[in-house]
Amino acid sequence: MSRRWIQNPNRCADEYLDGIEDFIEFARRHNLGATRIRCPCRSIWNLHGEQLDHASSSNTTRMDSVEHIVDPNDQVMDII
Repeated sequence: MSRRWIQNPNRCADEYLDGIEDFIEFARRHNLGATRIRCPCRSIWNLHGEQLDHASSSNTTRMDSVEHIVDPNDQVMDII
């Protein structure tokens, strides 16, 4: 199975779309009952180019601003 289509930057090109369909069909034929299909790319697509220790996850919640919650008891203890 040729992987040349993966390198095509035009995700709407017939070559790319045909490559996706061929890959899915190939993966289904060789899946052997597994519930997931691995990506054929050399660099895993879900890393988006980050370093491994900085990989993002769609399961995490992004917060643009974090409000620090101050415990009044801690403030009193700081005064004492």
